[in-house]
Amino acid sequence: MKKLIAVLLAVAVLCSLALTGCKSETPDSPESPSASGKDPNRVIKIGFVFSAIISTDAWAQTSENARLYLEEHCENVETYKVENIAGGADCERVMREYINDGCEIIVGTSFDYVDYMLALADEFPDVTFINGSGYETAENMSVYIAKLEQGRYMTGLLAGNMTKANKIGYVSSIPFPDPIKQLNGFAVGVAQANPDAEIVTLWANSFNDPTTEAVCANTLIDQGCDLICIDLSSSAVAQVCESRGVMFIGSSVDMREFAPTQQLTANCWTWGPWMAEQVEAVRNGTFVGKWCELDINDGAISLAEFSDKVPQEVRDIVADAEKRLREGYEVFAGPLYDNTGKLRVKEGEVLSTEDANAMQWFLPNVIDNWADKPVD
Repeated sequence: MKKLIAVLLAVAVLCSLALTGCKSETPDSPESPSASGKDPNRVIKIGFVFSAIISTDAWAQTSENARLYLEEHCENVETYKVENIAGGADCERVMREYINDGCEIIVGTSFDYVDYMLALADEFPDVTFINGSGYETAENMSVYIAKLEQGRYMTGLLAGNMTKANKIGYVSSIPFPDPIKQLNGFAVGVAQANPDAEIVTLWANSFNDPTTEAVCANTLIDQGCDLICIDLSSSAVAQVCESRGVMFIGSSVDMREFAPTQQLTANCWTWGPWMAEQVEAVRNGTFVGKWCELDINDGAISLAEFSDKVPQEVRDIVADAEKRLREGYEVFAGPLYDNTGKLRVKEGEVLSTEDANAMQWFLPNVIDNWADKPVD
């Protein structure tokens, strides 16, 4: 009997140990540490680095809107910002200062920051880095951008229906793949709405050069364009269009304050809800760095309120396009030819994400004015 009792006691001890082991593997309770081992209710400090002055740069304003969204919608966060920091030693210095001050997340807003963020991400594996634009990532670094051709496609439909001269102006920044992709997305919409319309494009060779942009806008208007769309960060073109009575489509944020009578709408980019998800992932210890191309279903892409100039039938066309995009419509579906006659996307096929992000060609309705365009 004593032996039996001893055996039973031993079994009981083993069962207790086994149960204790199982319990440690169950999901964390709300009061327990997160997967990172940190207090899930801690205050997370987030440092934003802006390459421009927010009040004069629409692209910077989109990330500032995200910062304000985090302040309003996320509990236990503190955000900080520094403006007008160029890529290079300055951006690295600011980011190091943020890290030394206890920031767990660094958010950058410029393609020029990527190399410096990658180096810091390697040096500080416990800090999370997030950058607006770029392609390279790390385990603790993500890049965010949007499928911007979706918004451009909708405004292309609008422009094609609104132009009377069949000559639309488009002022863009620098002719590299992302702006070209956006221009071609716009061109698809214009072509579907109005096969007779052409898009005359001028490049400012900068993301924010008000003087050059104003010259481009005036040049296009003098050439007979009766509507101008931009892919720029300053308000210069909006102001030119307002002063000359020419229809205008804005970019990044609603630019109505600069063209109150002439803006038809604007392509608007929204990062706040997605960024809030990244903050919670950091809080819970589940963040994984990756390249993130957000789309219309993520809430990243929308149009500003339409002007009274836009007829209801045109609004309905754009609304139908939005519905189709939400259901999976691909802007770059074949057959697509470039403006040299070369077939770029076969019928029944869709341009891959990789090829869309490497574009150096233009659709047939685009007059690109790119003097040193590379030979493909």
